[in-house]
Amino acid sequence: MSVPTGLSLRARLYLVLGLALSLVAASALLGWWQSQRLAGIAKSLYEDRLVPVDLLRELEHTVGAHQLGALVTAQTQQPDAVKMEDAGRRFADSTRQLWTRYLATRMSPAERGLIARTQPLLDQLWAALDANRAPTPDTLRELNQRRLATMRMLDELIAFQLSQASVDTERARQTATEAAHLGLLLVLLTGGLCSVVVCTVWTRYDDERRLGQASRERLQRLYVALSQTNQLIVRREADAFDDPRAEQRLFEGLCRICVETGHARFAAVVLADGDHFERVAEHGPADRLMPGAPRQWSRDAPFARSSMATRAILEGRYQVSNQALEDPTLATAGAPLIPPGVESMAAFPLRRGGEVVGAISLLAGERGYFDPQVLGLMDEMAGDLSFALDHLRRERDQARELEGLRDLLRRQEYGLVETTTPAAFRPPMPPPTPTR
Repeated sequence: MSVPTGLSLRARLYLVLGLALSLVAASALLGWWQSQRLAGIAKSLYEDRLVPVDLLRELEHTVGAHQLGALVTAQTQQPDAVKMEDAGRRFADSTRQLWTRYLATRMSPAERGLIARTQPLLDQLWAALDANRAPTPDTLRELNQRRLATMRMLDELIAFQLSQASVDTERARQTATEAAHLGLLLVLLTGGLCSVVVCTVWTRYDDERRLGQASRERLQRLYVALSQTNQLIVRREADAFDDPRAEQRLFEGLCRICVETGHARFAAVVLADGDHFERVAEHGPADRLMPGAPRQWSRDAPFARSSMATRAILEGRYQVSNQALEDPTLATAGAPLIPPGVESMAAFPLRRGGEVVGAISLLAGERGYFDPQVLGLMDEMAGDLSFALDHLRRERDQARELEGLRDLLRRQEYGLVETTTPAAFRPPMPPPTPTR
């Protein structure tokens, strides 16, 4: 199971909690439904099986040897018509009531067949009890035979009810077992789904935490690079008068800082001269990361169409590709192929006097490396370098003007001495100060 990537960690945890509560509620509903089923089965077992069995047993006890059988035995030994009439009516009424209550219970088709066989025997027994005949040996023998026949059918009905009760009990047991299995399955499913979602959320959180840590470390390295770049710019400005290669050393130092601080595998500075471009400084394994890339190229060359530095110079804004190996604009005909290990590329324009004069190009080995924060810091670094280039040119222009004024002042001082001092005492004329 997956969790939506746009959700925050709190929203994902709420999602897990909601899912867990939903599954717990489903488990509770399932348990309630199964308990209702078990209650219905138990109620049916009591009302449709135990109650009929109890009625049949009471009926069998009434017509059995201890009540009606005892009456027949007593009348055989000592006939008494009045006592036989009263007792027979009482037995007939009690058995009719018990039988009527029994017929009011739920019956299956097989049970109805047994009832159809028992009903005539009961009718004959009730007719014999209601006949008010004298208790002769023949009538008592007939009554006893009907009593025994009725008891045999009642035994069959009781046995049938007990067998049905056994079936219902087994069905209740199976239902309870199924309910327990289903409940256990739902609980396991709840635990499994919650575990999957929690693991997914935790994995996503851990990934985000690691990505956040990597992003913070990357930004820290970028700040270090920016700080070192500013220090380098300050040193180069101080050495601008004494070092004619101050700009070149500045470009080389910038490339070195970008690679050594760990946020680029290769860095290069490209300068433009009209429609021609040249890579004047670089740091990193160019042969491995830029195989076949020329050091100089023109605007019409195939390499210019795939060069991000060229595009940054021509368009005057930074160029970014966070999926370099899949970027169709970088795979133009005649241009060198991008080798594996270069996942992201970017180029940032460099300006002098407000005009784009070059670009700094970076190659990274991580896909999606140039996020908005990295782009902002790199753009700031390119701006600082552009400001340094402007400052170097102004300082050099001012230095040339100052040297010119100094030469002019020396010449004027020498001319004044020449007009007022004899030739034998004149100092030699100072040589002109060379301009850089």
